[in-house]
Amino acid sequence: MNSFISKLVCVCALMFSFLCSAAELPKVKATFLMEHEGFLLWYAEQQGWDKKLGFELDLTISSYNGLALMNQYRKDPTSWNISCTSHVPFIMGGKDVFVEVIAIANDESAATSVLAMENSDIFKTQGYDEYFPKVYGSPEAIKGKTFAFKGVSSAIYTLARWLDIFGLDLNDVKLIKFPDSDISGELQKNKYHALALWSPDLNDALKLGYKEVVSAEQLGEVIPCTIKVDEKFAHENPELVAKFLAMYFKALQIQLDDIDSLVDSYQQFYRQLASKEYTKEECLDDLKKHHVTSLDEQIKLFEQQGHRRSWIQNLEKDLTSNTLVVLKSLDTNDIQISNRIKSQKYINSEYIKLAKKYFEQL
Repeated sequence: MNSFISKLVCVCALMFSFLCSAAELPKVKATFLMEHEGFLLWYAEQQGWDKKLGFELDLTISSYNGLALMNQYRKDPTSWNISCTSHVPFIMGGKDVFVEVIAIANDESAATSVLAMENSDIFKTQGYDEYFPKVYGSPEAIKGKTFAFKGVSSAIYTLARWLDIFGLDLNDVKLIKFPDSDISGELQKNKYHALALWSPDLNDALKLGYKEVVSAEQLGEVIPCTIKVDEKFAHENPELVAKFLAMYFKALQIQLDDIDSLVDSYQQFYRQLASKEYTKEECLDDLKKHHVTSLDEQIKLFEQQGHRRSWIQNLEKDLTSNTLVVLKSLDTNDIQISNRIKSQKYINSEYIKLAKKYFEQL
């Protein structure tokens, strides 16, 4: 009898284990930054859209920068399956990083800026260059000044593009890299003359008395944050990658259709994950500064016309050329330039097309 009961228990345990195993959903490991695109993905997860599409999102929100995500992946390619950075850290930290660009998360040009203390001489001159009438600065006021920045990013690229207006480059100013810590806390301890930042750190600096000198948008720049997927993972799991994109674009579409409805969740995102408190007005303004493009429009932007490059391929090509020119003087061990930048073959339009059918299910 005892033997029968023991066998029955074993059978039940095996059946339970089988049922649990059968119930497990495939996972997608994603690491996004503590900013707008990270919010949209977090919001999508909060709605349970991953489960609805039959997979489980394993989401990590990182508080530093895109170059750190590239370096993390290089050391351990299993650290994430999907991530998101702007183009600058991708090409400057993309050596031996075998990923594909599969979508545009947003354009953060309006939320990426150079700032200075309100009493800086930089604000004494506006319109030095007739093509940039609203931009502050003059060579005399800028040269030799100290600028703090947060790693190799779109912000330091913006700084370099701004300096170029005045016939200057990064060698004409002093650069200090922020420590890997909370920028708001660091700015409260140390008053730097000027900064190169993006939101939400940009918003924290404005609260502490800094004033915007110029945004990337005012310089005519596009700062696309692109979604990247591990090449091997994507080729083995194309439908899973498409489902991931579908849930992201569902959140993105809400921003396009009803941006006000996201404000409370945006507040909660920063309060819960970063212990930062922003007003509803600040949250709405920051959402508006992150320009997004719908799934249908992006499918068009990724399409090649015969043997001609697609819109996104041309954009990445131009950004690559500009970045290598303006950041050539940076001397840091962090930089590992990608060998793939000479070709836009790392841009893959297949997953965004596949995402359409899953998007329509949400």
